[in-house]
Amino acid sequence: MKRLFALVVIVFIALVAINRQRLFLRDPLGTVKRNGVVVDGARVYINYSNDVLVEETVEQRTYMVQGWNKLPGVPKLLNCVRGLMCWTDADHAQMVPLGGASYSPDTTMTDRLVTFNDGYGSGISVTLR
Repeated sequence: MKRLFALVVIVFIALVAINRQRLFLRDPLGTVKRNGVVVDGARVYINYSNDVLVEETVEQRTYMVQGWNKLPGVPKLLNCVRGLMCWTDADHAQMVPLGGASYSPDTTMTDRLVTFNDGYGSGISVTLR
């Protein structure tokens, strides 16, 4: 029984290591501000490379900012265990961009703060802890 448990743990660790770009874990201390006002009920998730996934539970919105292109958007395929983790379809998730044709997100990303414009006149600030 101990060997089976050890094998399951090793397989789980290997899967997490292989899919670390796709796996987003909840940041319970992360906060989201829209135009300087804290968004109630927003959940912040981050992955290995500090890509950010935000789930606004009150407004039923989900959006993501990936470091490789810095273009905010809505992921096309996203599976979640609510409140714990989410995973995408690929390392570079397919997304539908926010905003219209002349959209300029002005995205800045650091290891503690992500800021961008959502395309509808709102400035979004995500603080990571």
